[in-house]
Amino acid sequence: MVTRQPANDNTPRLIGRKDAAAYCGIGESTFSLWVANHKMPAAIAGTRKWDKRAIDARLDEISGIGIDDGPAETDLQKWRRERDARRAQGTG
Repeated sequence: MVTRQPANDNTPRLIGRKDAAAYCGIGESTFSLWVANHKMPAAIAGTRKWDKRAIDARLDEISGIGIDDGPAETDLQKWRRERDARRAQGTG
């Protein structure tokens, strides 16, 4: 899920560590720890700025937003599931 800012919003997309931490609702030291542990994305190369969309994407990933229930069912798994259902009904 991509969060888009309204076209007339002048809020900067790139933010410093203090604002990034506030944006996440955590302290600066916690934000730094999360970056060091790869829980949050690193600053954009050559800057000390974070992209709000990258932060949003990582928070979505951490919270499980936009993640499906797992890998798609394989043909073999589907066949077994259908076979077991037929057996349970006594028709297979």
